[in-house]
Amino acid sequence: MSSISVKYLTQLEAQQLDEDLMGASAAYSIEQLMELAGLSVACAVRQQLPPSTHRRIVVVAGPGNNGGDGLVAARHLKLFGYEPLVVYPKRPDKPLFKALVRQCEAFGLPLTDALPQPFDADVVLDAIFGFSFKGDLRPPFDSLLAVRTRLDRQHRLCSVSMHGCVCLCG
Repeated sequence: MSSISVKYLTQLEAQQLDEDLMGASAAYSIEQLMELAGLSVACAVRQQLPPSTHRRIVVVAGPGNNGGDGLVAARHLKLFGYEPLVVYPKRPDKPLFKALVRQCEAFGLPLTDALPQPFDADVVLDAIFGFSFKGDLRPPFDSLLAVRTRLDRQHRLCSVSMHGCVCLCG
């Protein structure tokens, strides 16, 4: 059996990759990258945690591009037979993110500002912050991450890192 070698990108390398992909030579738009990332996330989840055994999935989306990847992933997960619930507490007032919310709503995905109580899910998909996050945690994400840490012990956790890369934990 062969072993797989994994290389993790530093924050600087990830930022450079973004610039290269959206630069003049590759010319990807942020919308294209987000769609590819969200689909990649959904495919990785489906491969490791099939809907036959992990149907209920909570997608926690942050206010940036990582959150956008999570919104796209939720849409694809619905098409794959999951029952996603999107927790999206801080919604940017930008056309791209407004369009992603409309798409989720058009697919009948429930969107909420807070984790449901009682919490009932098989999987938590963390799409809160990506590689460009800096600074201290502020509400509502400080309390969401505290709850997420507690949930790690009880639920499968998938974490969106960068452009569709997924870390499956727990």
